Amino acid sequence: MNPVMLYTFYIVLASILAFFVIYKNFRYVFWKKTQGEILEKKVERVHQIIKYETYRPIVKYKYTVNGKEFQSDKIFLSPFETDKNTAEKIINEFKSEKVDVFYNPFNPSESVLKRSINAGLVVMLIALIGIMLPFLYQTFIEIHGYGLDTKTIAEIVKNILHKLHD
Repeated sequence: MNPVMLYTFYIVLASILAFFVIYKNFRYVFWKKTQGEILEKKVERVHQIIKYETYRPIVKYKYTVNGKEFQSDKIFLSPFETDKNTAEKIINEFKSEKVDVFYNPFNPSESVLKRSINAGLVVMLIALIGIMLPFLYQTFIEIHGYGLDTKTIAEIVKNILHKLHD
């Protein structure tokens, strides 16, 4: 296989994968805000793993978008389990009955109460980068092994991109 095509394939694949992960996990940054009303707050025991119990904070709320009422119990974008004390602290942050609700303008039934990045997301992004780097490095080494310099590679990639655009 042509090394430049291989390099281009890896770059395109890595870019698509990175864009998908970033979009899926950071899209809530662009969500709209509305007022909601808390219906119920509780801490629910999820399961026990070797003498360690995990809990999920649950805050059920309702909100209205364009005259239509929605209900949800998602606090964070991704599922969240923790110890009982932390779960109780999270639900106690919602002191009043009125809350800010962040909803997806393209799918208003999708909403969260907190727009924050959790540790799981950071670990996932680090893993994604860690998985992609060896492939990109190997491809780069293979291309330079064929005697292509950076200018030649840039010119070839530019030509490929121009052909895709035209």
